[in-house]
Amino acid sequence: MQSEPPPPARDPAKAVGYGLAAVALWATVGSAFKLTLRHATPIQLLFYAALVSAVLLVVILACRGEIGQLIAGSCKSWWRAALLGLVNPVAYYLLLFSAYDRLPAQEALALNYSWPLMLMLLGSAVQRRWPRGRDMVAGAICYAGIWCIATRGDVLSLRFADPLGVALALASTVAWAASWIVSRSDPRPPVVALAQNFLFAVPVLAVVVAVKGGGFVVDGYALMGSAYVGAFEMGVTFVLWLLALRYAANPAVVGNLSFLSPVVSLFLINLIVGEPLKASTLVGLPLILVGLVIQNWRQTRA
Repeated sequence: MQSEPPPPARDPAKAVGYGLAAVALWATVGSAFKLTLRHATPIQLLFYAALVSAVLLVVILACRGEIGQLIAGSCKSWWRAALLGLVNPVAYYLLLFSAYDRLPAQEALALNYSWPLMLMLLGSAVQRRWPRGRDMVAGAICYAGIWCIATRGDVLSLRFADPLGVALALASTVAWAASWIVSRSDPRPPVVALAQNFLFAVPVLAVVVAVKGGGFVVDGYALMGSAYVGAFEMGVTFVLWLLALRYAANPAVVGNLSFLSPVVSLFLINLIVGEPLKASTLVGLPLILVGLVIQNWRQTRA
């Protein structure tokens, strides 16, 4: 019997390097979503992006000599891939892209970024326990920011500028948090699991595109944008993030690098997409980030 391979050596410099590379790429995708949706429907964008991501993940596994794990997956692992694939990428990204299609990119970005709060709330519900006091304070601050963005600064009203767009963005956080909770007990290696999920999702998305998604014909801008999203939102960047966590002495420190992403994203949305930044976004997003910092404070200091 072969002995277990030694755990990877911790290298904080490599962890930060891989983490910053992932964050830099993720910071660009909000602009990519919005620009690509000018040339494609949300389901068309999702289909082509998922196809590119599936191909890239298979190539990565082949380069790492792990393609056998993908092929040799048991029936149970493929049933798991079917379940998780329907949640993420299918449901999550369809909700997210539909939100970006309706809302300014800065609002969809900020609302979606509240997913760690939804993860805490769903996790508490699954474990049948009340959130801790710090979590309640963090949640109140986060949702104050969400309210500010959703009402575009008219916080005393009960009117949302685009109720459906806001609902889609917040529903995407539920889908992401649900997939995260289920995947915690997933015995498959992370990249293998992601590849299987996407390989299952692609034919499902192809059927949806053919039946209700506007067909497969899109222009070159849509294809290039979808390829970019598939590579740098769904594929390569995930592997970079896993490497960052692998080398990190304290994963919470690497996790906090993700707070840089929405700040850089806002700058790029203004510069590339041409959206003037709204005062409600500049108030609401910092509130969301402050709430998330409070929620994760103890982990960061551990």
